[in-house]
Amino acid sequence: MRLISIKSLLWFLILLLAFGGLFAQSAEEIFYEEEEEDILEQDFITVHYAKKDARLAMLLSTLVPGSGQFYADKKAITTYIFPVLEIGFITGMLYFKKEGDKRTRAYEKYANHEEILYDNGQGFTVKTVRYDRARQHEVEEYLKDVNSADIYNDSYFRLDPFDCQHFYEDIGKYPHYVFGWADWYYTFAADENGNFVEPLWSPTPQADDPIWAWRGTYPYGSNVNVVNPVPFNSHENSPMRKKYIDMRFRSKDNYSRAELFRFGLVFNHLISGLDAIRVTSKKNRYSISDSGVKFNYYAMMLNENITPTFNLTWKF
Repeated sequence: MRLISIKSLLWFLILLLAFGGLFAQSAEEIFYEEEEEDILEQDFITVHYAKKDARLAMLLSTLVPGSGQFYADKKAITTYIFPVLEIGFITGMLYFKKEGDKRTRAYEKYANHEEILYDNGQGFTVKTVRYDRARQHEVEEYLKDVNSADIYNDSYFRLDPFDCQHFYEDIGKYPHYVFGWADWYYTFAADENGNFVEPLWSPTPQADDPIWAWRGTYPYGSNVNVVNPVPFNSHENSPMRKKYIDMRFRSKDNYSRAELFRFGLVFNHLISGLDAIRVTSKKNRYSISDSGVKFNYYAMMLNENITPTFNLTWKF
């Protein structure tokens, strides 16, 4: 009778412990969706739900792409993708910015920071910079005095007196600043000795006649009745200006590419922050970590008898 009572008691304990295990599993499912870290305590086990803060992860990744993913789940592939993209965008932005700066210095030097020997093809050679404000002003001052009814006045000619970005833009962008280029001036506005001469007109201008306009430009010494004029806004009248425009275009193209990489850099920060929320949510859904001391209990066969067994584990 005594043995039967002891076996019955042991079976009762085993069933009780098994029921307790089922209850603990049900409790895990109940607390599974909670946003804060929940702790479920039983007589034999303590389970900690390793919840990660999605807001913190988003903030970290927005500041440093990939850091929020690293905080939430070091094994997530985007933990390493976003930092690689960050390095790529920064490298591209700096490279094209540097190339743009280099090409900018090149076209500034080409325009008026180096002296050249220019031959006008008529036996006259002059040592000069390619673009000279003095030549530009000499021609425009003459034009402003030709006809009070035309567009040539102080408001039309407003070339910046300093070597700033606005100046370098104007001498390539606007055709009425072509007069300062050496190949234009010494072809259309100077004689065989390089001295300024009055421009040739077609038709001959009449004072205060609004119908009259400057229709073109003729090389010095040509017959206006035979030689066709070169349009003032054509690249034919200044190959130097054409080359200068091409150099500026290449510089602007590099700056545009640098801006694209800059945009990609900002986009990478935003997307990384949003992805950190996704990684954190997934981690909180599927990852539960046990900590501290855990008691395991189960039944095993020992000497053909069912025997309750306990062991102790520590996960760290």
